[in-house]
Formats: sequence, C-alpha cells, structure tokens
Amino acid sequence: MAKQTFKAVYKQPRTFFQYDQGRIILYPHETVIENYTPEKKEGQEETPEPYTGYQYEGEEADGGFIRECADPTDIHDVANAIIRTRYTYSEELALQRHYMQEPEAYKDKWQAYYDFANQSAEKARRWLGIGA
Repeated sequence: MAKQTFKAVYKQPRTFFQYDQGRIILYPHETVIENYTPEKKEGQEETPEPYTGYQYEGEEADGGFIRECADPTDIHDVANAIIRTRYTYSEELALQRHYMQEPEAYKDKWQAYYDFANQSAEKARRWLGIGA
C-alpha cells in the first residue's frame, strides 16, 4: 500500500533538522516554483505577493520525511536517511541480490538505485557544507 504524501511550499529552502533522539526530519524532494502565489486565505483582503517558492513532497504534513539518523553531522548517516526516503533497507538488499544474480534483468533498476544513492550522497555533502 502506497503511503500518503503531502506537499508544502516555503519561502526559504529546507534541508533537515534534528527531530528527536536518533531521527531527523528531512526535505530532499524539492521543486523550485518561480512566481509562486499562495492561495488567498479566508478573511484576507489582498492576494499575497508572488515569490520564489520551495515545494517539498513527503510523508509528513509539512512535506518532509522522518528517518533514523544516528549522527546528523555524519555524511554517511545523512545520505542513508535520504536514501531511505525512496528505498527501505530490505528493498536495497533485495535489489543488490537480484542484480548480482541477474545483472541484465535488473540493469535499469540497479542504475536508478545507483544514481539516486549518488545524488543522495551529493545532497548530504551540500547540506553539511562538505566539499566534494
């Protein structure tokens, strides 16, 4: 069963922050919307001015994901949390097993995973301010 997702738009880009002990809330799936105009709220007299909006889509109402992250200052832990927004640990292991047994049959799925893992590591580096 697919999880419900939510979208939220902010005036500033988001990355991640400590949610509680051992978990972070992160915002990896960003869409930049130029000239975003929020909906006029009830009782508001004027339509809000447009701005560059940063839209996030995730499992939480604010567009984020809550994932385990033992050390939010460690690139590997943060990259792993980003990867977990798309692949569970068991899905990752299953993909590795299948690819090792039938490389041609799983080539496209493996490449998609590989690309996402690399993008996740790059995003973690940017978020933590670590040079490539």
